[in-house]
Amino acid sequence: MKKIYLTVVAFAILLTSCNKWLDINPELEIRNDDMYSMEQGFMDVLTGAYIRMATESLYGCNTTVRLPELLANHWSIAATSTGSVEDYVSRFDFTQSSTKSLLETIWLQYYQTIVNLNALLAEIEPKKDLFTDGNYELIKGEALGLRAFLHFEILRYWGAAPQNIEMDETAIPYVTEVTKNPNELLSVTYREVFDKILADLDEAEELLVNDPITLYNNDALNYPEYEGTTAAQAAYPSNDFHFYRQIKFNYYAVKATKARYYMWLGDKEKAAHYAKEVIEAVNEDGSSKFTLADEPEASTGEMTFPTEHIFAVYNSNATRTLTSYFFDYQTMYTQDMNSLETAYETSLHTSDIRFKDKRLWEERYEPLVTQPQNYFRKYCENETTAVKQMPLIRLSEMYFIAIENGDTDLFRTYRIARNLDASIDGTLTDQEAIMERLELEYRKDFYGEGQMFFFYKRLGYTSYTWPTVKTVDLSSYQLPIPETQANFE
Repeated sequence: MKKIYLTVVAFAILLTSCNKWLDINPELEIRNDDMYSMEQGFMDVLTGAYIRMATESLYGCNTTVRLPELLANHWSIAATSTGSVEDYVSRFDFTQSSTKSLLETIWLQYYQTIVNLNALLAEIEPKKDLFTDGNYELIKGEALGLRAFLHFEILRYWGAAPQNIEMDETAIPYVTEVTKNPNELLSVTYREVFDKILADLDEAEELLVNDPITLYNNDALNYPEYEGTTAAQAAYPSNDFHFYRQIKFNYYAVKATKARYYMWLGDKEKAAHYAKEVIEAVNEDGSSKFTLADEPEASTGEMTFPTEHIFAVYNSNATRTLTSYFFDYQTMYTQDMNSLETAYETSLHTSDIRFKDKRLWEERYEPLVTQPQNYFRKYCENETTAVKQMPLIRLSEMYFIAIENGDTDLFRTYRIARNLDASIDGTLTDQEAIMERLELEYRKDFYGEGQMFFFYKRLGYTSYTWPTVKTVDLSSYQLPIPETQANFE
């Protein structure tokens, strides 16, 4: 997948340097006529939404490696960090100005992205005749799917834990129109939010039924370098916009989001149905659309497991963004090795593809430091450079959703891929045993990706048992809506 980088980076730089419409302000209205007078304008707006999602304020850092991972207690907070944002967030303390600012930044970036999508959706229907090669369906489908996905993400943070949800109580704003001020959004009930999420996902699924990802395999879509014979060219899309579908909100991202959605509502059967649709997706030749990472893939050092990416963001500034978190031993996020050996069950699973050979964690001695420093390597492309493609939905999560619904045969497939010891195959004897195992596997597989917090919240955990015992009040899982927005509830 590395060959994606130059193309996307060049376009991202061009886009961010010349288009101020990515911010919400009156210029959006002034520029509408020019921006939406051609097909390319719609493509640019959609790409702008992906770029915003990949920034440090959202999935480039805050809503992947930072906020949710701190809430899950995945990072060790040194005594010297007392009074820091990290310290406060780890203790679910959002009364401090620093934590309030963090939440407000995330909230605003989510809704600003949504408003840009709404601007596109408001213009696309009357301009339908501008589009060629299925791009109307593709762009509208992605925009609707993203709008649903982002609102669901907001709900997972700022909504109540599922056990505490009252459907007719006020939840969060669900925004379907352009607004200049995302601090003045009217919240609607949980029932309305869930209904609107599903409606957007349903429409997106219909529009994306002929998504290029359903017609071509991911290798072809990620390496647009065809040349020569007609037969060779037939294996690739003819439209440049149709490549790189794993960093776009594609057809299978819709299915996977539906799986998450139904799990949040407690409908495990429907969730497993959509998860299996993703798991069982195949290419024309019968090969799997997405594949679980195994020893050969892990041995390359690509620990985000790109073959599993159902939906990811591309962060061209990843190295700059993540240096202080994972490359600088004085400021980096870490965890102690004893706790990690417990988490990865190293005495039992000696060949786990994630933990062996210092792939995911590495102890190093730094100059003038007496104790080894434990580096988290998931996002390290090499010693100085971060990987740019950050996963938001991966195939292993679809396996876990199906397994939670009782499909333990899939656990064996997953176990073999990860090189887990065969002795655990017969341990999933009841639902309690399944959930105990899934807690361990969520932690191992999604460390640094932000999913463990949502596992705890969805299931209403009132205590964490790792890395230390910690009591969590169920109401603490519901993050406080920013004060600037609270006046419009």
